[in-house]
Amino acid sequence: MPDTILWVGPRTPWADALGAPAPATAEVSHVTAADAALVVLADGPEGHEAWLRQPRTRPAVLVVSAEAGEEAALTLGAEGVVAPAATEAEAQRAARQARARHAAVQRDAELYRLMVESVPDLVTVSDATGRSLYASPGAQAQSGYSPDELVGQTPFETIHPDDRDRVAEAFEAGLVSGQPVTLVYRSVGPDGETRSMESVGRGVLGPDGAPYAVVITRDVTRRVQTERQLQASEARYRAVVTALPDVVSRIRTDGLVLDFHVPEAFATEFPAAHLVGRRLQDVIPDDLADKFEDALARLAASGETAAYDYHVRVGERTRHREVRIAPLGPDEVISMLRDVTALREHEAALEHSRAELRALAAHLQEVREDERTRLSREVHDVLGQQLTAIRLGIGWFGRHYAGDEAAQTRLADVREIIDETIQHVRQIAADLRPGVLDDFGLASAVQWQAVRFEERSGLVCRVDVQGDAEPPRDRATAAFRVLQEALTNVARHAQATAVSITLVLRPDAVRLVVADDGRGFDARRTRRRSLGLVGMRERAGALGGTLEVTGLPGQGTVVECTLPVSPDPPPQ
Repeated sequence: MPDTILWVGPRTPWADALGAPAPATAEVSHVTAADAALVVLADGPEGHEAWLRQPRTRPAVLVVSAEAGEEAALTLGAEGVVAPAATEAEAQRAARQARARHAAVQRDAELYRLMVESVPDLVTVSDATGRSLYASPGAQAQSGYSPDELVGQTPFETIHPDDRDRVAEAFEAGLVSGQPVTLVYRSVGPDGETRSMESVGRGVLGPDGAPYAVVITRDVTRRVQTERQLQASEARYRAVVTALPDVVSRIRTDGLVLDFHVPEAFATEFPAAHLVGRRLQDVIPDDLADKFEDALARLAASGETAAYDYHVRVGERTRHREVRIAPLGPDEVISMLRDVTALREHEAALEHSRAELRALAAHLQEVREDERTRLSREVHDVLGQQLTAIRLGIGWFGRHYAGDEAAQTRLADVREIIDETIQHVRQIAADLRPGVLDDFGLASAVQWQAVRFEERSGLVCRVDVQGDAEPPRDRATAAFRVLQEALTNVARHAQATAVSITLVLRPDAVRLVVADDGRGFDARRTRRRSLGLVGMRERAGALGGTLEVTGLPGQGTVVECTLPVSPDPPPQ
């Protein structure tokens, strides 16, 4: 910076004390910091106001003025004031202070410039008419216009016609009040594209006492679009929730109720105004709060929907409720409560009906077994005795026609037919109700059945009996019938080479496992209403037991039946 001092106006006695002054050869408004280090306005600041408001480009200014004009000179922007009658020392000190203040102003102005030009937002300074005096480099990114295109223009020219009046009113109100004004509006870019803008402005007084507006503007098109999408989503959410018959609530993961929709049917039970803004655990009963917190814990652990049930007395009737809680975000869940009274009552009625059907099935099985036992005895005793008597009668004829070869041949044929018939009668009696089951118990009956199956099918049949607790008659009968049906299925469908039977006799249960090494089965292709499987399941279910059939194609089939044994009642 040159050390030149330019003198404007009449010289004072102490002029030479400041250095070698040079008279201004051009208009002061054209003097820049490159032309001089200090300008002395000996005729006062009047007429130089616009130039004085440019401290970044002009040099330091010292105004020669009486004490009465000091405040006006400093207000207009001069860095120093010295009296015409000042001493040389006072003039030199005033010149040094003016140059120091100007250097500080330039430094501050440079820092301000760096700050404003580094901000990505558009910063503008406008006069009272709205004409832009300054526009920061952020103009291009935010508005689509360059700073040069905005300076000297009013921003209203770029505002959407439908928003101009509203923005102009807010601008004027901000200038008058001096309070910050925030406004969202639409602007039209140079390409004709409409943008959503947000401006924060405030009216200030400049160094000359005139009002100015400092406005910070940013493009918020994406934000506005997102807000509209959120509003539309919220509207859809409200519409869906309002149409639901359920109680729907948004709850923070600590239990704070954020939103609560209560259908009219639940209005008296769940007053929304009493719940919103409070922790649900602090409002609902303790036992229900424990269920709610347990559901939250399960939800946090698995990330999947958690549910719980409870019942409440409403009027003269018990109402059943079901609550499902699902994640809604990192810190929120959505809870849906519905009345499931009708469903629970139907389930109870269905279970009662099933229990009655199981009892009926058990009774029918018992009646059937009794009838089969009776038929087995009648077939064995009556038919067996009659056939034996017939055979004895044939023997009498044989003895009386001992010399008749033709008669003996015919009688031998008849005796063979009678023996075969007796054998069939015994087999029929055994199939109806094997005497070994009643006379020797379940373990012996299973081993006897395995031997018969091995003889009939030719398959290897291994039996493993564990334990010696003899089950009640109904459990033993059920297990034996399941064994018969399972072996029948092996013979018909399995194409196996061997079968293993495991019988576990415990005081509290009977467990029967029948496994083969056959072709197995595909559960997806097995008929749902396979009567054999249905019969086994119903027989086990009627006694409170279970029956599981597992198998894979080519890996055999396993039938497992477990029947509980009720403990004997204590002696009276």
